[in-house]
Amino acid sequence: MSDIITYEMRNGALPTTEADLALFEECMSVAVPFNSHWMDTNNEIKIMHWDAEWEKYIAHMAALIDSEGRDSYLPWNLYKTLGVNWVDGYAFQQRTGDCVSFSHRNSLNASALTMARRTGLVPKGIANSMTYSLARGNGRVAFGSGLNLNPMSKWAATVGNFWSDDFGPYDVGAYTRKYKPNSQQTKNALKTQSVVIYLPDTGFDYIYSACMAGFGVAVGSSVYPSSSTLNSDDLGEVSGWARGSHATAFVAARKGKKTGRRYVYFLNSHLQNYVADSLSGGLKQRGCWMSEADVKKMCTNFTFGTYYVNLSELGS
Repeated sequence: MSDIITYEMRNGALPTTEADLALFEECMSVAVPFNSHWMDTNNEIKIMHWDAEWEKYIAHMAALIDSEGRDSYLPWNLYKTLGVNWVDGYAFQQRTGDCVSFSHRNSLNASALTMARRTGLVPKGIANSMTYSLARGNGRVAFGSGLNLNPMSKWAATVGNFWSDDFGPYDVGAYTRKYKPNSQQTKNALKTQSVVIYLPDTGFDYIYSACMAGFGVAVGSSVYPSSSTLNSDDLGEVSGWARGSHATAFVAARKGKKTGRRYVYFLNSHLQNYVADSLSGGLKQRGCWMSEADVKKMCTNFTFGTYYVNLSELGS
């Protein structure tokens, strides 16, 4: 039996076009070093360089997480221990080809939960498809299937991330009819702009170092995990692969307690297809752990847009 499963409607990462490349160049033209203040101080576009200061910062964050207990920083554990109660909960399933919005939200949430642990501020639940719709329409509402990561990151760093408190639960884009330009909705979104740091390339080390610091990474690929099985580190590791243009997120990282292998956690927006393991409380999962070799199989190029670390202003 083949280990390749093909999904159709649920996938929606689009190959990079000249327009997407132009958006990326526009973002990089205003990128600033990481040592600039990135909390909610103004409403300018929030793009930062992957530079030496950023690498020092994430190394420091990783050491803090290790000293305080890496298991406690897993995003699904933080969601519970911080008492967060988002309208849509922590992770849920897409119902059409808006996977890029889930890749963005899931990576954003991982970062927001980590920073909430450090700051004591409660992160806002994000209206999953609102900024996505504006990115598809280049500033006007255009919900539908398919988007590249470059416009997604550009618009989230520009207009921000809209709050589910202002729109209600995910409903496949219908709530975009509630969108009101120049309203409190848009003011709130600007309080939670994404702070985007583009990865220099698809290499495992970049993804791993960001996730070790508790931050999420949005990615797109033509293959991705479809199933998992328990490995020698008692972690659910990818065992089967699906083909399809799909956007997902990496949201955590760790070393195996028995083998010392390095892993990152892949979070999908499809069904709970993934085996329970020692870190999931006995529950089946919406994702699985991936080794360096696994990531290299999945992450080979920026065909569907440049991967990005998705930090979050927490707002107030």
